[in-house]
Amino acid sequence: MKKLLTSSLFITLFAFSFAQNSSIEFKIKNLGINVDGFFKTFTVTTKFDDSNTLIDFSSEIKVKSIETGIDSRDEHLLEEDYFHTSKHPLITLDVAELYKKSSSNYTAKVNLKIKGKVKQLSIPLQLEITKTHRKITSEFEINRKDFGVGGSSFVMSKTVKIKVVHVENIQ
Repeated sequence: MKKLLTSSLFITLFAFSFAQNSSIEFKIKNLGINVDGFFKTFTVTTKFDDSNTLIDFSSEIKVKSIETGIDSRDEHLLEEDYFHTSKHPLITLDVAELYKKSSSNYTAKVNLKIKGKVKQLSIPLQLEITKTHRKITSEFEINRKDFGVGGSSFVMSKTVKIKVVHVENIQ
């Protein structure tokens, strides 16, 4: 039990302490203009084996931490027609299957849950390992309508581009 508690605490601290080097960003076109944003509060938990092979990861995002640069828009995104954060405060991503293609490239089948809806996606992962850190990068697209986000707006693109960068120290 003590070992489990220590491991859980380590993983939590590990995920928290490197958030400043990590980011979850998104981009969507609205009226033909790119709207960029990011989430300020999230955790990414990774698991590697002894040979630095990625064997698992997950992520949890606090939706209320969304930042697009316009406060009124950020507040509107929390409402029912977008993320409905009073009912769905988190976005989660969990690995279902992980395929190592090379020492630095993986494909992950993930379950992405937004606004209570789960969709399985296949996303690319790039892994960069140095003597001091591991960096995981993934860029992929989702259809916001698959998750019931933004209603049937004709001026807003269905496609959301997402970029995740996670950096952690090697101990």
